[in-house]
Amino acid sequence: MANARNYLAIAGENVFIFENGHGTGVHYSELLSLMAESRSLAEVKTKFRASRSNLIETLEHFGFDFDMLLREQFLEGHRDATLARVHRVDTKWIAEKRRSLGFAGKLGRSPIDFTPDEIAQAYDTTGSLVGAAELLGIDRKTYQKLHLGALKSGGATKPTV
Repeated sequence: MANARNYLAIAGENVFIFENGHGTGVHYSELLSLMAESRSLAEVKTKFRASRSNLIETLEHFGFDFDMLLREQFLEGHRDATLARVHRVDTKWIAEKRRSLGFAGKLGRSPIDFTPDEIAQAYDTTGSLVGAAELLGIDRKTYQKLHLGALKSGGATKPTV
């Protein structure tokens, strides 16, 4: 079976970077420090040219937990498309990793999450639906829907439109 054109090989504490049949050895600490510093497969691939799986296997061989890095990035609120760009991988692969790590998928934009009291306070401060929407940084129609929901739940004052 033929080897890939670009790949990494491990020999003791060294990582050999093979490009077009020629190998260069470096200490594994270079690989780990670059990954820890950049937190990006794409950045590491600029120096350690290899396939995604070969790179991840090599990192894990030397104790770097790539799943833990992804877990941290998911907890930081990064979306699939953002992480796909950061790591220069397919969005579907990131989504699959998200599911395998037990994180729910996040489609679309972040939900608008204001309490009825925040909605009422914005209206009371500005005296208008348009002003309240601008104060909260959301669309007027979105604010109107939230305001009606707050009225139904008893948390907002009634607008005089």
